[in-house]
This record gives sequence, structure tokens and C-alpha cells, in this order.
Amino acid sequence: MRKNVFFVLFGAILLLTMNACKDDVLDLDKELKFTKLSVETQKANIEQNGLDFMTAVEGMQDTKGMTALMNLLDLTGGELTTAPMQQFAKDIQNARKNALSNFDKQMRASYIDSEVWGEYSYNPVTEEMEQVKTLSNKLILNFPATATATTNNAKITVTYEESSVEIPGTVDTDLEGVKFPSKITMVMTVDGVEKLTASFNGKYNSDGSPQELTESLKMDAYVWTTEIKNNNKTLSESVQIVNGTVTLFKSKAEINGKLTESALNAAMEEGAPEDAISGVAVYAQVMNVAVKAGTTNVKGLMNALKGVSGDLSEQAYMQKQADILNKYMVCTAYFADSNLKFADVELYVVEYTDEYGSYDPIQEKYMPQTYYDLAPRFVLSDGSKVTAEEYVMNGFDEIIDKLNEMVTPK
Repeated sequence: MRKNVFFVLFGAILLLTMNACKDDVLDLDKELKFTKLSVETQKANIEQNGLDFMTAVEGMQDTKGMTALMNLLDLTGGELTTAPMQQFAKDIQNARKNALSNFDKQMRASYIDSEVWGEYSYNPVTEEMEQVKTLSNKLILNFPATATATTNNAKITVTYEESSVEIPGTVDTDLEGVKFPSKITMVMTVDGVEKLTASFNGKYNSDGSPQELTESLKMDAYVWTTEIKNNNKTLSESVQIVNGTVTLFKSKAEINGKLTESALNAAMEEGAPEDAISGVAVYAQVMNVAVKAGTTNVKGLMNALKGVSGDLSEQAYMQKQADILNKYMVCTAYFADSNLKFADVELYVVEYTDEYGSYDPIQEKYMPQTYYDLAPRFVLSDGSKVTAEEYVMNGFDEIIDKLNEMVTPK
């Protein structure tokens, strides 16, 4: 089975970067040295890193802000007024790094041209949130912070400000003439003390494309920030979650080139993304374990991939693809505190057999067929090469048990 992998790969790179500001962590030319720790010690450190991360995420669920939020959701169910909070609570419980982005999207989707504006208070007699005041571009929710609270001692206030840019493509729809939000804020207080704050700020080009978007969320010592910038030459995105002074998660990504909508559309229509994009870099860090990947020469990469002869056998074709990708792309895993790597990542050709790959009408039975594909593997500090599955499944028993414990219904 012959696969034209370079467009698939290119799309994967773009998706990866959109889920991850050119600085030192995105310097692909900076070569890191291997740690002198044994492979066993490296794995032990990585496992402890993962356990510490899960403990920190569990701690986020125990903050007073999250406790009050969960109680509000128990009281209101699936009401439109609390739609963004419902998704956010699920994402936090599942330790999703894009929880803030999802929350922000839900806030914009729920509150643009909204009919829910007003002040609402929980009535324990009717067990419903009842509207007590009509407001414009403002939502206030008064409710008990815990299941045992006897008064509405918690308050959520959402405020909305629109920009001067109309949402494009909305002619003859309910959103025709509606403008993008420039600012959305949410503040939760319990007994008059702030326990959770969130904000969204947006700047847009005249065509509706984002120029700069920032999001932030704070719960006790947990602070979550994201930022997206696009000046038509560099598109960058950064995400960071900290607990006090400890970094729980960080990602940074950058795409360079001619990034106007017209340039990108023209390049994609011609099947030549390299005409618009010159370089891609992405960095991701969980606690002390980090990975950086990308290429500074998209044109060289794409031209080399396109130049592979289609007359080669499938195995030889895939090997050429692997050689080119390994030449032009960088992927390194390392410890963030010491800046020492524990593995490089390379692609290699995998051979596998489908016992029922093709039907032979002469023999009237299915015949086995051999296929080839690309897969990643780690090149470790001792020079050994192991598949990602082999690496993860050996030496990480405790964290696997912890993951099973987290996802097993109680």
C-alpha cells in the first residue's frame, strides 16, 4: 500500500503547533547534550514527574473555586447560563491541557448576542435559579458554594464587551451584524473573597482573522494563561499552567512565512504549502519533562519528499521518506531543569502483515499481504533504539496504576 505521507505529515505538524513565540526553547539549531544518568534512573525521574503532575491536577479539583463551581452545576444541570462552566469542569476532571481554550470558546459561543443576560439567584424552595433582574451584557449568578451552605454565599459575575469587527459569513443568519467580543471576564467570589477569575481579550483584523487573543484563569495558586499572535509573518501560540512557582504545563509554537489568508489559500490550492510556510517549531513541557520538534526548512523538506521516485518498491519508498524526515526534522526529549536530553526521536519503517490482505479468486481464499508504514522510536543516551510502546510499557508501572485508578469508576 503506497502512501503519500508528506501532506499527512505536514497537516500533523500544523495541528501539533496549534495545540502547543520564538525563544530559546524553540531554537531548533541548539543541540542538547545527553544526560549522564542511566536509562533506568531517567525513567524513574520521568515516572515521578508524571505522578507529580497528576497530584497537582487533582489538587486543582480540590480548590474552593472548583468546589463552588461543581455545586453550581449540580444545582443548575444543563442550563444555558452555565454552559461554559459545564465543559470546563469536565476538562479539569480529565486533566485536559486545552481546558482553558475550550472554556473560552464556550464563553464566546454562549454569550455572543446572548439572551441569558441578567441576575439570577438560587431559590432553595423551588430548587431553581430564578431571574431577579434584567441586565445588558452582564450575567450574575448567586448560589450556595457548597451542598451544606444555607445561603447564596457564592457569586459569579460575567461581563461582556464587543469589538468593532463584525463576524464574517453571517449574512441572513441570526448573527448577522453581530460583532466579535473584545473582552469577556468572569469572577467568582465565595463569602466575598475571589476564588476564581477568568478573562478573554481579543483583537481582530478587518477580515475577522485573529490578530491577538489572550486568555487567563486563576484558581487559588493555580494560574493558566494562553496567548495567540499573528502579524501575517509569524503565527505563535503559548500555553502555561503554574501552581505557585512550579510549572505544571507549558507549550509554545511558532509558524513562520507568508501567513496572510490569501497567501495560505493560494499555497494550499497549489499543493505547495512550502510556498507560504518557511519554518515550524513546537515545544511542550509537563513538569520537568520537555519535547521540542520542528523544521527550519519546510521548502527543503517538502521538495525532497516530492522528489522521491514513485517507481520504488513500497518498502524502499517508505525508507526514503523516513530518511528525509529524519534529515530535515528535529525532535528531542529532555529534562527542562538541566537542559539535558534523554532521547532523540526518529522515524523508521515498520513492516506488518495482514493475514486477510487480498482475495485470490483463483485459490478462492484471502491471502496475506505485507504493508509498510512509518513509526517513531527513541534513540536513548546509551545508543539503544526502542519503540515508543516498548519505552512506555517498561519501567512505568506506578504511573500506569495511577492512571488506571483515576479512570476507574468508584
